[in-house]
Amino acid sequence: MPISILPSIASRLAELEAAPRPIEPHLLSVELDRLVTDPDKLTEDERLGCQAEIVGWRFMPMRGDDRGPWDSYFGPLGSGTTEDGKEVYFPDAREISREVIEHWWNRSEQASHPVLRARYADLALEIGRVWNRHHPSQPQFTFSRELAQRAVDAHLKAVADDLAESDHQAWTFLNRALDLALLVKDRERVGRAKLEAFAYCRKLHGAGESGYWWNLDNMFWDRKGAPLTEEERSELIGWLEEALEGHANIKDAQRFDPHQAQSAADRLSRWSEKLGAPERSISVIKKAGAAFEEIAAKSNALTAIAWLEDLSVRYRRANLMGDVARVDATIKARSEEAEQSMRRHEVRLEITKQEMDEWLNNLLGESLELSLGRIAVHLMTSEEQLRQFVEDSAANAPLQAHIQINIVGSSGFTRAKIGSVKDDMPGRLMNMAATLIGQQAPWVHMALQRAKEKWQLDSEKLFAWLTQSPLFPVGSHSLLRVDIDSWFAEDHLKAIHLLVPQAEAALREWLMLMGESPMRPDPESGGFEALGMGRVLHTESFRTRVNPTLRMHLRALYTDAKGLNVRNRIAHGLASPEVLDRGIANWVIHSLLAIRTYAHLK
Repeated sequence: MPISILPSIASRLAELEAAPRPIEPHLLSVELDRLVTDPDKLTEDERLGCQAEIVGWRFMPMRGDDRGPWDSYFGPLGSGTTEDGKEVYFPDAREISREVIEHWWNRSEQASHPVLRARYADLALEIGRVWNRHHPSQPQFTFSRELAQRAVDAHLKAVADDLAESDHQAWTFLNRALDLALLVKDRERVGRAKLEAFAYCRKLHGAGESGYWWNLDNMFWDRKGAPLTEEERSELIGWLEEALEGHANIKDAQRFDPHQAQSAADRLSRWSEKLGAPERSISVIKKAGAAFEEIAAKSNALTAIAWLEDLSVRYRRANLMGDVARVDATIKARSEEAEQSMRRHEVRLEITKQEMDEWLNNLLGESLELSLGRIAVHLMTSEEQLRQFVEDSAANAPLQAHIQINIVGSSGFTRAKIGSVKDDMPGRLMNMAATLIGQQAPWVHMALQRAKEKWQLDSEKLFAWLTQSPLFPVGSHSLLRVDIDSWFAEDHLKAIHLLVPQAEAALREWLMLMGESPMRPDPESGGFEALGMGRVLHTESFRTRVNPTLRMHLRALYTDAKGLNVRNRIAHGLASPEVLDRGIANWVIHSLLAIRTYAHLK
């Protein structure tokens, strides 16, 4: 089928050819789209022409190692999901016809504007490959070395003639030219790409611009097939050193930027290591670190701690333990200030006494044993429910669904980081489980109180019910009785510290009943050691044979850093008395009920 270009579009493209200027692809596609005055009256030939000259400018060059949905240099401008769950792309390379690809190929020869010429050649190369993969039974496009070389020349000329509309686009052109030259093993064009990149950097440097040094370093660091000469390497390192000096100087208000200083230092550090000068690597790390320490001292506590935590990791990697100790001490010193700056948000939930009584009556059974079992089972949340809560929250607050969550632990240090809903659903589920444990604490308390009232539940009855199970062997009884007495006496701090190890020991007994050993060799002592709760919950038996709701709940309550992590915070002396309150004490008792109940369910 022939392609027909609307006269208005052809005229506008001819104007660009006659008086070349920088072109921003998306804006050009919008401009050309507006020239189509009556889309409904287009012929099929004209529709193909619009696809070629309008849609072709909507494909976006992918960055870094990301090859997009089609394993291509080009990706879509946007994407979406249909009601049946199918992902769709705008534009979609798979919908481009053979005639359009052939048109791009021809236009890459005819166009004189370097940006137009480069775009047509790239489209023919990349979308042609996509077409081949999706049409294996039809005649294939043959990869053309000449077409790739044409694209290289056009990209380099666009930069040389100042036809890039931004620095970002210029570096996109330079990197694409180098990639294609390396792909077709054209050493002469590889050399030209290198020369043009350095010439562009000298121009930016002379104009006092920033950012050229990291773009150049990204382009040539460990780039196989494009090694730098000693003179080129020295020039690049000189620019990196100049950037570090300028951006690390807090007295230079215009240039001071600790993030840029850190980026320059990271690059200088790896060059120093590569060139056999580790002492230089240490000095640049310390210089950039000093810039962050200076600005952190003048910033609010939350911002300062975020910067200093990253700096602590960098100092550790460089084995600068004295600097680590100083930075960590600063984080700890500012943790109280950070805590005081956080705001507490509360949502009031009103439930009538009648509603609460109805719920409690439905929950508790016809005997103490049944009541304890129902409390154990019905006050935990399944993974399916947790996922639904997370997805509903994401739908109601889409921005929050994309923001990383940092959980602050002891002395102001971050205990865990939870990614977006898309990238870290397991982390979001664990965080949601911990959130619900906090929200549902009053219900656990009311259920246990009603059991005490209805069945005269006391320390003796609870002890008797638990010790009917082999999970609580005779050797644990004397201590278990004291532990339960502490909970009934509302000595929450003592009860938590004593009962958490009982829950852990019961899990090891359960593991042993399932035929898996709760011990492992200890190479340091030469003997054996008992598995901790975290390792027990991750054993094969627990992952495959234990109710997943219970396992998720125990991890969220006790061992996961993205949850409440109660067991580990107690074991390492990181839990404050304010945290170890009646709510947690009740949940610890509940966990004993749940372990006892689920271990004996058929």
